[in-house]
Amino acid sequence: MQHLDKRLSVIAGLFTPGGRGIDVGTDHGYLAVALVQGGKAQSMLATDVNPGPLQSARNCIAENGLTDRIDTRLADGLEGLPLSGFTDIIIAGMGGQLISSILSQRVGELAGKNLLLQPMTQAPALRQWLCENGFSILLERCAVAAGKAYTVIQARFTGEKTDCSPLFALVGRTPEDGGEDAGVYLQTLLSREQKRLKGLKAAASPDEAEIRQSEELVAGLKEILARREKEKGASV
Repeated sequence: MQHLDKRLSVIAGLFTPGGRGIDVGTDHGYLAVALVQGGKAQSMLATDVNPGPLQSARNCIAENGLTDRIDTRLADGLEGLPLSGFTDIIIAGMGGQLISSILSQRVGELAGKNLLLQPMTQAPALRQWLCENGFSILLERCAVAAGKAYTVIQARFTGEKTDCSPLFALVGRTPEDGGEDAGVYLQTLLSREQKRLKGLKAAASPDEAEIRQSEELVAGLKEILARREKEKGASV
């Protein structure tokens, strides 16, 4: 049975049971193999823009005897891929801006798809892009893997554009995740924003507007974390 780390396990947990998925940027193919092996996916299409990782995925698929249920394709994002008939599209392990760029290739064809997005960096940019381009962020689940905290965003295309405040761009729907890993994720965001605020204040020519916004983000994060602690205490 293919073992997944916590980050990939969270993605697998949000996959449509019995669905057919595309794993964009599959790397070694571990997620596609685990989804089919575990009976979560009927079949998968594993893609990568680089021949090396794609060959690694093909080897993994063959070693697990799944070549009849997992197809592979050399592709740049979603370009040229057949989206019809697929329920889920996974884009994980990339920067948020790159994920946005990949989605923008086929926006009109994404209605009804379960989008599972896992940004390694630039999550705020991804959330903002989703809101501005007619995608609804349904939920987020956090995972700590190899000492780093990540979020997995489940989204759907609705065509309805929504406002995205600076705080929502920063945290998204992670405050709704009651797990311990979400607390680690939010604390990481607070530490990072506090460090940024310190740098802004120490600049030779401080940008007062940026400082105010950063102070608001720090205050918002502290409030979210305090509320989580209060709720945690009440449930004990």
